[in-house]
Amino acid sequence: MIVIVGFVLVLVVTLGVVVVTHVRRDLVAPVGETIAYLTRTRVGRIAAVLVWAWAGWHFLAR
Repeated sequence: MIVIVGFVLVLVVTLGVVVVTHVRRDLVAPVGETIAYLTRTRVGRIAAVLVWAWAGWHFLAR
């Protein structure tokens, strides 16, 4: 049950950030631009894959 709550919490926070980026473009960069900025280097892409794998293992594997 706690896993589902954690996954829902991450989803809600992500959707909140997306809404804020559309409403206040001067305050926060859009999510797509942020991810593009973070993954422009090889180290950033490897880190993104590791984070994605960790999140999938911990939230979706059970």
